[in-house]
Parts: sequence; structure tokens; C-alpha cells
Amino acid sequence: MSHARGRRCAALVSTVLVLLAACAPPPSVQPTTANQDKPVTVPAPEMADEGEGAAEGAAAFPDPGTFIPVGPKDPIWGNALAPVTMVIWGDFECPFTSRLMATLALLQEQYGPDKLRVVWRHNPLPFHKNARPAHLAAETVLRLGGAGAFWKFHTLAFQNQRYLEPQSFTAWAAESGVDPSAFQAAFDQQRFAANVDADMAFGKKVGVTGTPATFVNGIFLSGAQPITRFQELIDAELKEAAALRRSGIDPEHVYAELSERNREKTPSPPPSSPPPDTTTVWKVPLAGSPARGKSSALVTIVMFGDFQCPFTKRSLTTIAELEAKYGDKLRLVFKHNPLPFHTRAEPAAEFAIEAGAQKGEAAFWKAFQALFDTQERLADADLENLAIALGLDVKRVKKAIASHAHATRIEGDQDLAEDLKASGTPHFFVNGRRLIGAQPREQFEAIIDEEITKAGKLVAGGTPDAQIYDALQKDAKAPAPMERLLAPAPTKDNPGKGAPAGAAVTIQMFADFQCPFSKRVQADVEQLLAAYPGKVRVVWRHLPLPFHRQAQLAAEASVEAFRQKGEAGFWAFAARLWEDQSEQGLSRPSIERKAAEAGLDVAKLSAALDARTHWKAVQADRELAERLNIFGTPAFVINDYFMSGAHPLRTQKRYVAKALKREPITPDTLKADARKPAPLVATNPPPLSPPPSPAPPAPAPTASAATTAGRMGAKHLIVMYAGSKRAPAHVTRTRAEALARAEEARKRLAAGASFEDIVAQYSDEPGAAQRGGDLGTFPRGAMIREFEEAVDKLSVGQTSGVVETPFGFHIILRTQ
Repeated sequence: MSHARGRRCAALVSTVLVLLAACAPPPSVQPTTANQDKPVTVPAPEMADEGEGAAEGAAAFPDPGTFIPVGPKDPIWGNALAPVTMVIWGDFECPFTSRLMATLALLQEQYGPDKLRVVWRHNPLPFHKNARPAHLAAETVLRLGGAGAFWKFHTLAFQNQRYLEPQSFTAWAAESGVDPSAFQAAFDQQRFAANVDADMAFGKKVGVTGTPATFVNGIFLSGAQPITRFQELIDAELKEAAALRRSGIDPEHVYAELSERNREKTPSPPPSSPPPDTTTVWKVPLAGSPARGKSSALVTIVMFGDFQCPFTKRSLTTIAELEAKYGDKLRLVFKHNPLPFHTRAEPAAEFAIEAGAQKGEAAFWKAFQALFDTQERLADADLENLAIALGLDVKRVKKAIASHAHATRIEGDQDLAEDLKASGTPHFFVNGRRLIGAQPREQFEAIIDEEITKAGKLVAGGTPDAQIYDALQKDAKAPAPMERLLAPAPTKDNPGKGAPAGAAVTIQMFADFQCPFSKRVQADVEQLLAAYPGKVRVVWRHLPLPFHRQAQLAAEASVEAFRQKGEAGFWAFAARLWEDQSEQGLSRPSIERKAAEAGLDVAKLSAALDARTHWKAVQADRELAERLNIFGTPAFVINDYFMSGAHPLRTQKRYVAKALKREPITPDTLKADARKPAPLVATNPPPLSPPPSPAPPAPAPTASAATTAGRMGAKHLIVMYAGSKRAPAHVTRTRAEALARAEEARKRLAAGASFEDIVAQYSDEPGAAQRGGDLGTFPRGAMIREFEEAVDKLSVGQTSGVVETPFGFHIILRTQ
């Protein structure tokens, strides 16, 4: 049997959209790199010689296997011949990966390195802004210092997850035994970035869509599962490995054999995303951006780029070839989109714009090329030397970079990129038609040739050459306008800060004290208030999400803080709650300790929690959020503009600027109107700090036990349609077509197909295939009414017919 070494190719992993209950920012806030939608093949990742060896205690490396191959240059803990291998795709900034690391430590202690081998794979999620730099730093430590240094760095990163910053990476590298100067040079040059991309691409190939994702001898486990689930799998695989050894299989082939066998137990990867739309013509204003080529060109390529992005640099060769081929028929326009994890991209953009300001557009393009030619050397001193070489006024260049003199231009380009969903670099619009990433020349040529034919017809019809682009843009599709929501005005019962009540802009912030994204955005909110003194007021609205076990308790405690100490007391107590968002940090004893530190009357707070005095205040905000179609945190209603997710300060300022203009609401932008008072729907308070979810019981004829426990469990599939809530843009089927598809799925289930297989084939929920559609367990009131009522009517083990909710058509299997 031959075993491939399994080289991995570079791409970017997609994130999971949770439909019924989610704590995730939307795609619009995800900083991504190139080729987001395009499957690509790149050369084998650059590998350095190992410093300490990749595995402990292995003289000769075993067969790597073909399904989830493990090679000698992977970061490995444990004996290379251990009978059980855990391959973990994780994210250094992900709280759930951190939770799994605590479980992993217990498993390592229980089984030891001779029974358990652990392999790490990189999967920095794009909405974790510090994750990719952390993974690049860890990979750099691995390649310079070996596996031992890597695992030291790995431990330090998770122990200090709140401090994932470049200065920390250098210190942790030194602490791990790597020369800090060598580390800094390799890290700044992104020397091993291809290795991180390769892990992400291979993970996507085998169905990894979130973090953590673990393969135990090839058996897939999604998320931070309970330790008992891992123990069950490991114990079973130890028995299988022992049986293989007794049958004559040598230790070097045990992992390869078992992982290949277990491939059948792993769900197939979800269907690939539909190809990106290259036919829609988008409205892309040039707005004075630097252009190379004649204004009479038949084709204009607008390029969103980043001077520190290797993919943007790679695309320049293709652009040069196109310019040589098409000559005066082609014009290139450049727009800036420095990505947040490229720390020198923004200074480089300032440099290029300043060069143009000093010496004209030709100087911009000279700077443009020079910056990409020296992409690995963009420090301040390097830019000063470059300014001298280009004959620029060095003092003016330094001042422009230090003062962010051209921030308005850069941010304007970034705003346009955000509106157009051009979130990564490079990102192109060819006469308005989207092309993502450093694509092959043939991809550009196919579109350019079509556009030359189209433009030629306009010229033949009398359109002047210089007006071709404007004519093509006349009927182009404009970016979607900002959504509008009409929420009731906050009252004195809602804690606020910043400007007094009645301010020009009131931001109603729906948040959850256990949500990491709600915490992340607080610093930006403070900066926003400082940027608009006397104009902006931020008001808190409670939205404790059902899967955050301590969120309800924290919310009710914060209401009591407000009652005792007013707005100042609320925000001071909230700051203490943010300090530690773990279940222990938001437990009842911890909350009472923090209340004492904040000067609250702890006895009164404890009595209020026991009596559930404030549950209705929290529930009123939660039900308001539902009427506004807000289901995740953080979410903001800025006067009447809706902003979902932890967006950067620049984006928040855009919304405030819009709100200050007080533009009229149009019917196509109004998504919900909840101004009319509504009585409280809930009659009973949700539980405080619910107990841990029990293991799913064996199928039973009735659900009485689950009803008594107050929790339900279910799996589901969902078929969505254009216009259903949270339907991705690629879902274009009609409601009738969606219903027919759901009925088809139901019939296949009735004919004996497994629920997991049907989920993988029919469900439109990203990530559902990896979970088999499993929603776990949830308390009453956690899910939308129609869904919960359908679950309530089922016995454990029973499957529903087609159930309609605002999200689409579901088929539900009750599990608890």
C-alpha cells in the first residue's frame, strides 16, 4: 500500500454561520487574505531544518498515512509510534480552542506520550484579528527552534491569550529558546506564512470549518467536546491498535491503517461554495485614485491592494503581462486596503500617497513598485532610505507617516472596499466585474476580452472613448445600503454613558457579558465616545445568549449594580465582569466578590439574584432584540442604523457619521420596526447558571424526562430560500423550491437514509455537515418559537415533518 506524503495547498478557511443562536461577528468584519473563494495550488510550503526534531522518542518516523497525514516536520508532542494520534486544528485567539487545551492537558497526563501523540495544525479564523500573526509567530518558532520550542510558545500563547501582540511573540520566542533577532527577522518577512496557509487549506479539504476541530486517528470531533467524549474515542482506538498489532501490523503502520479505516466514519466535506460571481457589474467609483494608462482605455482594472501582502505582490507579474498585451486598451487604478495584521502596510500606503502629493502621479507609481520590490523591508528607516532614493523630501515623508496625513484617502478606499465586500487583498474589479485574489492571467484575459467587445460596441454607438468607464458604470449594481431598524428610545431604566440623554446620536448596544466579541468592542466604544464628545451616547441592552451559561446571572447582577449605584456603578461593575469571562470568572462567588470590590451591597445583590428580582428587565431587552431580528452579540442600533458584530473603530465612525446626517428611511432599507410597546411574552425566568448538559439519553417513547429537566436536545437540517432570515447570498431558490427540497429530504429519511447523510446533502447551514446538524442541548426559550414548539411535540428519537420558521424549512430529530 502506497502512502502519500500529503503536501498541503494554501487557501483561506470559511467561518461558521450559526443560524438559531450565534455569538459571531458577520462576514463583513473578517480581515482576509487573498484567494478567499478560489481553490488554489501553490508550491510546497517552505520548510526550515528542524532545531530539536519534530517528535519525542522516535528513531525512524512512521508511515504518515493518506487521510490526515502526519509528517516528521509537523509540530508533534508524544512518541511518533504512539497508537493514538490527535490532530488538532486550532486558533490561538479562539476561546473554545483554549477550552480544549485544558482538556488536552488532562488527556496528555492520563495517557502519556507513549499512548497519545498530539499534532497541531494552524487555523486562524479571519475575524480573530490577532490570530494569524500569532500562528505565524508559532510557525516561525517551530521552524527555527523545533517542536520543543513550539510547544513552549504554544503554552505561553494560550496562557496569555489576551496579549497576542508582536512584542509578546518576540518575548515568548526568546523564552522558548529561539534567538529573538532571528525570530524577528523571519516573522517580519513572513518567511513561513505558506505553512500556515497550507494547514488552513488542508483543513478545508477535510471538512474543517471552525475551531477547534480534532481528528482522533482520523475520527472527526468538532468543538471543545467534554473530556469523556475524547476518552471514549481514545480508549476505543487503543483497543483497535492493540488488535492490529496482534494481527501482525508493525507499529510504524498502525496510524496509517487506523486513520484510513476511520475515514469512513468522518462526514464528507461540505459541498464546495458556488464559484464567485464574475458577471455582475459593480459600481466602483474611481474618485481620483492614481491611475496608470489612458483615460480612453476600453477596460479599467480597479485593484484593492496592500503593500505588505505577498499575494498582492504576486499579482503584479500578471498585471504587467496584461498591460504589455493590451497596451492602451487597459488602465490600472489602485486603491488602498491595508489589512490590520500587516502592521507596516498603512505606513507604506502613507508613503506612496505622499510621493504622489510631492511629485505627481508618476512618482506614486515609482513608489508603488519600489515598495513591493522591498516588501520585506518597510520599517521607518527603510522608508526613509527609499524616500532618498526616489528624490522625495524626507522630512515631509516622515511627517506624513507619523501624522497619518493621508488617512482620509486610505480610509475612503477601505470604506469602499467594505461596501463592496472586497475584504481581502488583492481584490480586482475589471470594468466593475469582480475577480478575487492573485488569479492566473487567463482568468483576467477572459473578462478583459469580453469587456473590450462590450466597450467597442459603445464606441461604435457614439460613446466617446474617455466616457467608456462612466457609461459602463451607469447601470452598475451599487453596494447594499446600510440596514435600518426602528427601536424604541431608551428610558432612564437603561444604563448609558457619554453624552446626556437626547444626544445627537444614541447607540443602543445589545451585548452579553460572556461573549468575547462583546468584550473586544468595548475599547473601541470608549474611543468612539472620545471622538464625538457631547454628541454620542451609548446605552446598554441585555442580550445574554442561551449557550453562554453564566450570561444571565451576570446580566441580572449588573441590573442590581445599576439600581444600587446608577450608571457609573453599572459601568464600573461591567468593567469587572469583562476581566474574566470564563464560567469560573462569572460564577456566583466571583460575581459577589466583584460586587464587593465595586462597593456594592453584596447582601442586597445576593437577595436580588435569589429572588430573581431583575429577570424581567433582562428579558425585556432580549425580547426587544428578537422583535428587531437581532440574534447575536454585539449588535448596535445607532439612531436607526443597524451594525452587527465587533467592527473596528473606523467602521463605527462611518455609522455615526451616517446617523448624524439623519437621512430618511426607505422601505428597502427598513428591516424591522419595534417602536410599538409590547408586553413581556415570557412568563417564567430563564435559569441562572444552568447545570452542565447531561449525555444524550437512550431513545425513549416519551420526552417527559427531558421536560422535567428543563432542557431539550435536537439535530436539524434547514433548507433556506432567498428572503429567509440569514440566508447567505448564494441561496437564490424560491420559497416553493425550498419547500420541495425539504420534502425531498424528508422522503429520503423516511426511506431509511441516515440523518447525518441527509444533513450533509441538504442543509444550507454552514458547518452542519461536520456536526451532523447537532444543536446539542438548550434550555426552553433559547430557540425561536416555531422551532421549539416542534421539538416539544416530538418524542426523543422521533423525526419531525417539515417545519417552517423565519429561517426556512427544517427537519428536526429530537435527541433529548
